Amino acid sequence: MNKRLLNSIRKLLRPVLRATLIDPQQASVFRYLKNTRTAVPPSNDVILVQCVEDVFYFGLFGQIALSMQEQQHAIKVEQYVLRSMRVGEAKSIFSFIASRMFINPLYNFKWVRLYNSFCNGVGYRSGSLQPISDVFDFYRAWMCWRNLDNKKDLISLVIDDVAVGDLVNDSFLRFKPAPTVDLKDNYLLILLWQAHRDIRRAKAYFGCTKPKLYLTSYSTYTHHGIPVRVALQHGVRVFSFGNYQEFTKELTLKDFVHTKNPDAYADDFSRLNGREEKLALAESALSARMAGQIDSATAYMKKSAYAESGESVPDVRDAVVIFLHDFYDSPHVYREMVFPDFWEWLCFTIETLNSANIRFFVKPHPNQINLSETALSKLRDRYPDTQMVPSSITNKQLVEAGMACAVTVYGTVAHEMAYFGVPTIAAAHHPHISFDFCRTAESLNEYAELLRHYAEIGIDKQAMHRQSLEFYYMHNLCVTDEEKALRDAAMDFRMICDQAAKTDELVDRLQKISRLSEYRDCVSGPQRWGAIFN
Repeated sequence: MNKRLLNSIRKLLRPVLRATLIDPQQASVFRYLKNTRTAVPPSNDVILVQCVEDVFYFGLFGQIALSMQEQQHAIKVEQYVLRSMRVGEAKSIFSFIASRMFINPLYNFKWVRLYNSFCNGVGYRSGSLQPISDVFDFYRAWMCWRNLDNKKDLISLVIDDVAVGDLVNDSFLRFKPAPTVDLKDNYLLILLWQAHRDIRRAKAYFGCTKPKLYLTSYSTYTHHGIPVRVALQHGVRVFSFGNYQEFTKELTLKDFVHTKNPDAYADDFSRLNGREEKLALAESALSARMAGQIDSATAYMKKSAYAESGESVPDVRDAVVIFLHDFYDSPHVYREMVFPDFWEWLCFTIETLNSANIRFFVKPHPNQINLSETALSKLRDRYPDTQMVPSSITNKQLVEAGMACAVTVYGTVAHEMAYFGVPTIAAAHHPHISFDFCRTAESLNEYAELLRHYAEIGIDKQAMHRQSLEFYYMHNLCVTDEEKALRDAAMDFRMICDQAAKTDELVDRLQKISRLSEYRDCVSGPQRWGAIFN
């Protein structure tokens, strides 16, 4: 048997083994939840939990469900099986069929078994087969697809009174994967079909079962976002666990993104007592980040953006620096984005700066996935004269080298730049929206004008520095000691879950969460989940 054939066999077996084998982390949490579970009487009160294929959410949702049953006794726990798509399934007919007919069902079988350690059964499945309805959904999706004239039509798409265009757009970027949507791509038709199916299944489940509570990881992409939006329409209380600033966030019809709401940060800080002491706390924490430490706000990053490598810094004096995002991440994790994706934003930005003869540099995201290199190669081919900043160069080094302005869609780089007295231009609703150090465009024309007049947008450097500290405090530190202890314990558990060698510590960290007073208040307190079942 030749080497090429062996490699092909390994490549085919790898996803099958990953889909079927239960690893030590999963087994450890499964045993803990199964052994902790107690019998409860039949009930019409239902909690729906998302069957997320992640040991962090598996353990956390299991602990919450068991704690709720312990406090409220008769509560039924059901799971929403969300897997219907697979990254890269669109690369060939074989890959698509293998994903839909074999890999996805294997993953679902394993994770449903794991979640049944604390669940009473399956509420509904995103990928369940309903032949007649699915054919009708495909026809509706095809009609929708053929009537899309531009990406604005896609982003604004509403199906059966549920806004789904942003979810479909972002799902294409993630699962195709591609840096931008091709409206003529057959995979977009598949995603539109899946969106129709998801809406019909979600409406049927939430309309009939009427769960009291729905626990979700995120609210982006179709498989996360559609159940969230349908549940909210049916009056179901929805809590997400997808941001790093809060243990959990309750979603509403007006605020259905899982990121922390920043709209009132500036006003809220101005009403706090002891503001100077709070600024000192923010100064200490933010200066530690600038020194290369990873904090709770940047815990998702594999390495610090401020860890210096010793590489020489290009001459960025008086230049604009464009800070890239991960092209394949969900761009609509914040609202009101001017562009449909990060690729179109980048191309428009480069062309606008070029036409105005403004010197600029492009810096890749320090946490980008390997696939982003393909997009960067495409960028270099399209704009061969574009000057790139190595991702190993820190933002502090760029500021010290004299850069004049930062450009991002909604990145944390904005308050980091403000800390050093450098203004930022943004192109979406973002965490810094209530502060002056970041100028936010609401249209293409406004964005282009801000770029052309970047040298005129800054405010006093001391004012920017102070505002950056105000932001940091409100975004990361404005919590009670009890809330901080719970948030940090959850983050600790999340980080342990990312370390395969830490299996023995998983249950200990999970139990630590369950013993905290703020957690007990969430479970049984009158202001949180306990009140839902009273």
